[in-house]
Amino acid sequence: MSVRAASDDRPSSLSLVEASPVRALEPSTLRFAMKGAALRLTIEEEYCYLKVSVLRLFPISRPTEYYSIRDSAGQEIGIISDPSMLSEGDRRLVEAEIRRRYMVSVILRIIKVEERFGTVEWNVETDRGPVRFTTREHRENTVAAKEGSFLLTDVEGSRFHIPDVDSLDLPSRILLSRHL
Repeated sequence: MSVRAASDDRPSSLSLVEASPVRALEPSTLRFAMKGAALRLTIEEEYCYLKVSVLRLFPISRPTEYYSIRDSAGQEIGIISDPSMLSEGDRRLVEAEIRRRYMVSVILRIIKVEERFGTVEWNVETDRGPVRFTTREHRENTVAAKEGSFLLTDVEGSRFHIPDVDSLDLPSRILLSRHL
């Protein structure tokens, strides 16, 4: 497969690999920081990304190597091939983001929901037991994963999944519809 690219008004053909190069990020130039629940990335002398996510490229075969760093739109910024080369503080932040991303509690029942001063306090039953958590700015912290499925992110960055709204009991669905 090839992609056409214009250069000097003359079309040329690029391979798919040439059209979408993979950028290797140099760990020594990266600085991560938390701002609220958002992980930020500054690449020295280049750019600051206000919200990034970290994904494992090989979650089963190489869970501690090859992390993809994505911007808030989900576009890949680059890849860290060996996260152990990050500074200790940066490595801790990246590892915490990985733990949050790959540990998601499934909401089985919504017991109580209360709105207070721009936040929503949830009391739910999950596959890991009862949990209380707080969300803020629901439009930014609630994602429709697919039709009838939602992912909520609390103020600490923990994620809660509702895989199928229709599988919730009626009181849970009513509480959910009031707060989403």
